[in-house]
Amino acid sequence: METRVQYVLVGLFVLVLGAAGIGISLWLAFGDISQQYKTYKVYMTESVSGLYVDAPVKYRGVEIGKVTRLDLDPVNPQRVAVWLDIKPEVPIRVDTVATLNVQGLTGIASIELSGGSPESPLLEKRTGEDYPVIRTGPSLFRRFDTAISELIRNLNQVTADLHVLMGAENRIRITEILDNTAKVTSLFSDRRQQLEQGITGFARFSSELATAGQDLPALMAGVTESAESVRRMAEEYRAMGNALKQQMEVGGDAIQRLSVDTVPEMQRSMVELQSLINSLQQLADGLEQDPSQLLYGPSRLQKGPGE
Repeated sequence: METRVQYVLVGLFVLVLGAAGIGISLWLAFGDISQQYKTYKVYMTESVSGLYVDAPVKYRGVEIGKVTRLDLDPVNPQRVAVWLDIKPEVPIRVDTVATLNVQGLTGIASIELSGGSPESPLLEKRTGEDYPVIRTGPSLFRRFDTAISELIRNLNQVTADLHVLMGAENRIRITEILDNTAKVTSLFSDRRQQLEQGITGFARFSSELATAGQDLPALMAGVTESAESVRRMAEEYRAMGNALKQQMEVGGDAIQRLSVDTVPEMQRSMVELQSLINSLQQLADGLEQDPSQLLYGPSRLQKGPGE
């Protein structure tokens, strides 16, 4: 009897252990079967290498579901249909975007969801679709591959342009330009002392010009004052002439004879004084318009045709 009891205990132990093993296997295979999911669909237009069934689906890094199926789209074999089971409490909206996320160098991939603003409506299935379809975006590797391809195209274009630019004729011209540049550089090196002297002379000239510019207002005032003095002298001579003329009309023959000798001389003096006044006035006007005449003298204009 004791032997039969031991066999029963051993049998019960084996049954319990087998049931536990089956339960653990089911749990590992299907996870928590009490969790409810909502199914969505994604169409990938790039390679899904590294993506597998039960791969995680993440929203901003938080796991919210898993991949349940992978298959080619029978309508368009250029894209891959991916079925996703996502927790129903996670709001999947119209502007939510699914991308393929590859984990480093291991090649293991997952689905990453992003976007989904609160103002956007919830995603619903459209007519002709069995599940709501989440729109997709390019993965990091796809963007990197696109950027590299664009860079290579640009480099090829630059290489072609350089090949055209560096043709035989242009190479000869560039060689001539370099030779001329070397000659000019050598010439400047040989004339370095003369250039230094020229720069020093120009600096001295600039300093003297600045000094002359400071003295110019006083000189202009002096010229103007001289012109005014000569003008006043002319007025005095003119008044004297008028007085003598009156005396000639009143004084008779003696004054008449005196006027014959003195008046022409006075008239010539007045003409010369008037000419002097005009010259001084022209000098003052010219210096006011162009003070550089003090250093360079009046400019000489070339005569035009017919002058």
